Amino acid sequence: MKVPAVKFRTLAATAAAFAMLSAATAKADDVADMALEAETLLRSNEPATAFDAMDAAVDAFWRAAPLIIKDARFDPKRDSASFAPSEQVAIHLRPLGYGFEIGGDSNRIVLDADIEIRTPGGLVLAQSDDFGRLEWTGQGKNRNFAGRISIEMPDLAVGDYELKLTLNDQATQKTASVVLPFNISGE
Repeated sequence: MKVPAVKFRTLAATAAAFAMLSAATAKADDVADMALEAETLLRSNEPATAFDAMDAAVDAFWRAAPLIIKDARFDPKRDSASFAPSEQVAIHLRPLGYGFEIGGDSNRIVLDADIEIRTPGGLVLAQSDDFGRLEWTGQGKNRNFAGRISIEMPDLAVGDYELKLTLNDQATQKTASVVLPFNISGE
């Protein structure tokens, strides 16, 4: 029996998704096993070794997790996300799951940002790839990294809009997006 090409592509895509899910589950199992090892070492009164084992488990978890943007908001000093046309606006971000570029004694975080301004219906009005970059370099692995990106709002008509911000991790090639609704006021 000949399988139609469309059906074959659908089956291939389903198989690929299943393989990715299985790999993620295997990584999650590995992380759980590593954390259990750390707990066992702690109960065996080996705290220094337990800390090392737990650090390894956290590293494994961090590598297996997707890139996410846990917190994204316009400047917190504002009461609302209502702006004047062409106003300079700050966006605060707290990503998680990014990778580290390791060089010598330092670890580096590099996240490039793309933005889109669009209507609530999804019509893209403005777009910029590689709009900004969030970077950090230090000796340890900074898992509390936060950043800020500034944007001058385009000269838009009064109304409701969305800002879609996508982060691209240079170390892992992971991406994550967030959509922030905002309003252009007549003031």
